[in-house]
Amino acid sequence: MPRTSAEALPPDPLLARFPKWTLGHWCVTVACLSFLVLALLPEGRLNDFDISNGAENVRVARSLAFHNTFADPFATLSTGPTAHVAPVYPVIYAAFLRLFGAGYAALRFLWALNVGFLAAQMGLLPLLSHRLRFGILPGIIAASLGTLSLYSPIDTRWECFLAGLLLLLALLATEHSFSRESSRATFGAGAIWGVAILTNPVLILLTLAWPLCWTLAQPKHLRAPSARRSATVVAVALLAISPWIAYNYARFGAFFFVRDNLGLELYTANNPCAAPSIRENIQSGCHYLTHPNANPAVAAQLAAVGELSFNRARLHQAFAWIGSHRYAFLVLTIRRFRLFWLPALDRRTEAVLVWLLTLLSLPGLWAMARKNRLATALMAAAWMLFPLIYYLIQFEPRYRYPIYWTSLLPAGYALTEIWRRLPLFRSSPHLPAP
Repeated sequence: MPRTSAEALPPDPLLARFPKWTLGHWCVTVACLSFLVLALLPEGRLNDFDISNGAENVRVARSLAFHNTFADPFATLSTGPTAHVAPVYPVIYAAFLRLFGAGYAALRFLWALNVGFLAAQMGLLPLLSHRLRFGILPGIIAASLGTLSLYSPIDTRWECFLAGLLLLLALLATEHSFSRESSRATFGAGAIWGVAILTNPVLILLTLAWPLCWTLAQPKHLRAPSARRSATVVAVALLAISPWIAYNYARFGAFFFVRDNLGLELYTANNPCAAPSIRENIQSGCHYLTHPNANPAVAAQLAAVGELSFNRARLHQAFAWIGSHRYAFLVLTIRRFRLFWLPALDRRTEAVLVWLLTLLSLPGLWAMARKNRLATALMAAAWMLFPLIYYLIQFEPRYRYPIYWTSLLPAGYALTEIWRRLPLFRSSPHLPAP
């Protein structure tokens, strides 16, 4: 894979056609238009009237804002210090609660912030497409697809849109580090990865995989320095998250990676009454039977033994059920796999758009491989690694959003290639030949 320095990037036909518009103009315009459209879509509108009391992130943010403690994530009962959620989003949420209180004003700002997180992702897609040598047009089309196919509500409670933005920034920062061979860029990329992991710990898988993809894509004589750069990125990321791990060790007396809720989540998703999605489990009553956020008796058990011991016990229970019900576990896993990529949604138009986009991304990725194998490897690694844990726990539509843009760009590239092959545009001087 040749280096992708600014000088090596091919001229872009769209920039050549509109010489007064720089890449920055396109990115800002796409982000602004995306924000406006997202704010009008059914899933993007603010439908709440006050700060939620039920979501774990919001409960912890309330505790931080008004009691200066990272504690009490469950609505049913105060359970004390917690590592049930990752720290970055509750800290941001708490800052807004301190500034504006727990009323409608804070909610409006937090809603606008989350719409901005997603719109910023869309605005960065033309830049990413350009940096990966596909031109900015696939990125613009990808941003349009991502904006119009919004299917997870922007309700301020969850970190998924922030995690997606941080992951995209981490990719761009890592690309900049490798292409410019800059130590400052390398440390900056590692720092962004650290914040991303503290937002969603599952991103550690891509922190390890993506720099490795860059290293392997280099010619053999450049792999040794690339490997050192990869190691630096990962080391800085781990250094950035180490204070939080040390803080949790001081509170709980044990080491664990960012969050301690794996046992609870595995058990609520894999037990005698479990269904693939959290909605089905709420409707059936299974969620009430197993989760402390819904059942005060379960929350009392957690408070009595401590969060860490409770989660470890639940982890053993989940493994025991999986071991004795392998076929049922396999069926649940397959159904959760399907829902992650082809979700069942209330609005049929949203489902159709997401399904088409997902299916279109497959030939798009194949077509991308002919032009940039490294880009294909990065997207494929995200598809293979990030969802693994989500195949094992209750499905929610928001779980895919941190890597949703990795489907948007291949789908946008596929549509661009189809467009270029239409007779009307085949001889256009403004588009590169297919």
